[in-house]
Amino acid sequence: MTPLWTATRRRFPIGAEIRGTVEKAAPFGIFVSVEGVRPYGVVADVAGMCKEAADASVVIWPGEGDPVTGVVVEHSDHNEQLKIHLT
Repeated sequence: MTPLWTATRRRFPIGAEIRGTVEKAAPFGIFVSVEGVRPYGVVADVAGMCKEAADASVVIWPGEGDPVTGVVVEHSDHNEQLKIHLT
């Protein structure tokens, strides 16, 4: 583990709230830019995306640069990423 990843895991334990901005959208989820975390180091997967109240099958995708808030649900050591679910 790199020192930055060790510090990131300590700063954002499982269950921690995290705030950032959308860095890039991908078919499987979105990358979130968070100060002090390496680029593409935070990802919100499709399963954790907010659903539209009227139709639970509709996933709300924030756009690049949009502010987002989420909860850390996993530390992925093999690729040094925080996995989050948006709130």
